Amino acid sequence: MPGAPTLFGTLVDGRAVHCVRLAWPGGLAVEILDYGAIVRSLRAPAASGAVETVLGFGELAAYEADRGYQGCVVGRCANRIADARFAIDGEAFHVTANEVPNTLHGGAVGFGRRLWTFGTPDGRTVTLTYRSPDGEEGFPGEVAAQVAFTLTGPDTLGIVWSARTSAPTPVNLTHHLYFNLSGDPTLPALDHSLAIAAESITPTRPDLIPTGGLLAVEGTPFDLRTPRTLGEALARTHPLLAIGGGYDHNWVLRPGTGPAATLSCPRTGLSLGLATDQPGLQVYSGQGLAAPFAAHGGIALEPQGFPDAVNQPGFPSVVLRPGAVYRRRAVYRFTAGLPGQAA
Repeated sequence: MPGAPTLFGTLVDGRAVHCVRLAWPGGLAVEILDYGAIVRSLRAPAASGAVETVLGFGELAAYEADRGYQGCVVGRCANRIADARFAIDGEAFHVTANEVPNTLHGGAVGFGRRLWTFGTPDGRTVTLTYRSPDGEEGFPGEVAAQVAFTLTGPDTLGIVWSARTSAPTPVNLTHHLYFNLSGDPTLPALDHSLAIAAESITPTRPDLIPTGGLLAVEGTPFDLRTPRTLGEALARTHPLLAIGGGYDHNWVLRPGTGPAATLSCPRTGLSLGLATDQPGLQVYSGQGLAAPFAAHGGIALEPQGFPDAVNQPGFPSVVLRPGAVYRRRAVYRFTAGLPGQAA
């Protein structure tokens, strides 16, 4: 059967983890684990041959030990929740504080550390499901979540995140993919150029919780409306850059049909265009990455709802209610030019 699951490894508790490979002849090839719905490999054709574009590990033990969310789905509520608490319809909830005093990416054991279930793959598409019980990490309601991966052409990968719930609860799903289009994660990606279709960001407090306002990007290191190399952008001085030592911020995406973001590498000529219907794009410039990767060895582009939206009435809501369907998508399209010339 095309794309049939193969054994990848065994968790410390004895459960088997499997891998599915989807491939387009002469085009993209992606490998997905049922542990955390992790994208462990995404190879794209370039002038110099196939290039590995995302960071990943060769062994399951490394993923179990990882705290950098390498390639995994994040949820039930991506990003940060202030003080690990929120209220819905006047009822207060306390969730796991795994970035004390706040919650990050769903708590101590979020969706990216759960074992999902593969549907039947056909070589170009596969769907994974996970049922999150009521009370998991303190979140209310049982959530039935699904992630679908589809190669829609030789150069394009689509991801659709969807969910239903039995009770009102925050749902904000994305994938934490770190991109390095050079194919060598031991080299910083600071020579990559990045463009983001956004006029503003959500500025943060020192603990990276949004203040609730918006900051216009014009005249700041966050102005990526035209492509700028990451090295150039991060060399600029700004109080918000000093907080985390680089980008770890949410851009307020401009609605439209074009790419929300474009990332290009001069060494391979590869360029990635990201289109999404998510309202925000969290960008993490990889300053905290450690061996076997270089600092800044991967750039995380995470289309998602705004951080702490469940506590910010001025932000787009991330509360899902019974009878409604959460459904968000992202499309990753690669183009190749000559090495030394971004496509």
